[in-house]
Amino acid sequence: MSDQAHRLGGRALAGEPPGRRLVRLTAADSHHPIVVRTGDTVELWLPEAPTGDYLWRWRLPEGLRMMRDEYLPADRSRLAFDVNAPGRHELRVELARPWESEPRQALTFTVEAQ
Repeated sequence: MSDQAHRLGGRALAGEPPGRRLVRLTAADSHHPIVVRTGDTVELWLPEAPTGDYLWRWRLPEGLRMMRDEYLPADRSRLAFDVNAPGRHELRVELARPWESEPRQALTFTVEAQ
């Protein structure tokens, strides 16, 4: 595990086995590795303004499983995924118009699962 890894406390998920947590991230968390546990659920809360036709698209590595991809009021998008395997996983998200190949913004989240 990296010495620079950012340890996030999470809250326990109701109705789930003990030890499983929900960890919430924002764009600011893309600048450093995030340490989680296998079995945790991670939510990315990202700004999104669908009126400009820009949407978040994602590239999910093995070891992470997408659970939810939705637009929410107040111009935000929520991506939720479960951490299914230990190790270092890189999740890339891009804000782009569907017909454009180059994104307006790109973020990479490094998840270190124990």
